[in-house]
Amino acid sequence: MQDTMRMARQNWAEIAGEIEGLFAQLWAVPELPAMEFTSSDILCSFMERHGIAVERGAFGIPTAFVASVIHGQGPRVGILVEYDALPALYNDAVPYRQGNRRKPGHGCGHNHIGPVNTGAGIAAIKTMKTLSLPGEIRIIGCPAEEIGWGKLALQAAGAFDGLDVIITSHGDYQNGSLARPCHSMASGEFRFTGVSAHGGKVATRNALETAEAAFAAFVRIKDEIPGLQLKHVYRDAGITPGVTPEEVRLWASVRHPDFTVVSEGYRKMEETFRTIAGERNVDFCAEQIASCRGYLGNDTVGRVLDDCIREVGPPRWTDDDITWMTELSSACDPGAPFDLHREIDYFDTGIDYYGQDDGNVSWVVPLGRVNWAYPNNVPIHHWAWTALSGHSSSSPGALMASETLAMAAVRLLASPKTVEAAKSELQARVEDRIITPPAPTITDVLVKDPQSFWDATWSR
Repeated sequence: MQDTMRMARQNWAEIAGEIEGLFAQLWAVPELPAMEFTSSDILCSFMERHGIAVERGAFGIPTAFVASVIHGQGPRVGILVEYDALPALYNDAVPYRQGNRRKPGHGCGHNHIGPVNTGAGIAAIKTMKTLSLPGEIRIIGCPAEEIGWGKLALQAAGAFDGLDVIITSHGDYQNGSLARPCHSMASGEFRFTGVSAHGGKVATRNALETAEAAFAAFVRIKDEIPGLQLKHVYRDAGITPGVTPEEVRLWASVRHPDFTVVSEGYRKMEETFRTIAGERNVDFCAEQIASCRGYLGNDTVGRVLDDCIREVGPPRWTDDDITWMTELSSACDPGAPFDLHREIDYFDTGIDYYGQDDGNVSWVVPLGRVNWAYPNNVPIHHWAWTALSGHSSSSPGALMASETLAMAAVRLLASPKTVEAAKSELQARVEDRIITPPAPTITDVLVKDPQSFWDATWSR
């Protein structure tokens, strides 16, 4: 096994410089979820340069892709790839707020995840071929993670069918392997339509006041569901106080560790909004965007990743890297001490604060994840995360994760017994629960006209 791991690391090292170069290339072209045409093309071209055939526009999704290399009968390992950015989070790669705030930006570091995971897959495929390891490496390009839709649509289309195990990575606040749950989540866009009127005249069917009243009503009701988190934004709510808007669009999401609670919370939210709209004689339309379980941990896969990341070692930050990140942290968290996780740990207790659209598939296929650390002072989904994602000080952690994934993919290929143990653990954790397939309800819109989604003009 040591010779196998040595070969995986050697194959990865040969493309490490190319992987790091792609961090900046993707960062320079941030694209909204379901519109990642350039980013997807960059990653597909990366694989093609290394002799790997890629299916672009896979599974009926224009910005998805898949590259599957099969070498006989053996474990089938999937590697997930993300590359979308977030709206209104652009920042120059400087340790202060500067840049066009209306542009998207990589405030979640997917400019790293794309090259990190793709590069790991390339190295694993080269090792599989060189050593004639039986099995499959399937690199899956997953758009639109930031709205919780992409992997749900891919799962519904069969992208993960036949896989024995899935691995992935993400930037966060710690270095290590994760085998613990995150939050379940559900989100939707709610459209209130009334009558446009001059601001000085009382509107009898006021869509804006109705939407505000509806949201306020659910804020009160949600307290009846302990632990339910609620987030929202008004996507289209008028332009000037002098014109009462005809239509208001409210995008809202709920989160909770328990998927059953999330489902009930979403149902109550929609019911509350509909009731208030009816009472005020305002037309109402609800369109669910996503609904996803949180992660189901898998210690078998987690421990494989843990062994590999410890062999790679923690990120190799330079003094200049630390100086730059310290300055950025001071801009975000004035007066607080610089806080960066520099060791490697294993995370199998507690609940992570985020939701992920691959949560659903983790209940069907064993899934493991490697994280690399950013400073705790720098908020995720924030301009500062975009700034750091575009700076070279963010590279060491991402490169650590990439090398880890390459090693883990090869180790899983070489150890069918480990893969079977992971599947047995999954079955034991699921018990007798019935895991219903995902229902990505707005696939038609995001496939055919994603711009209308982001313009908030879409309808059915």
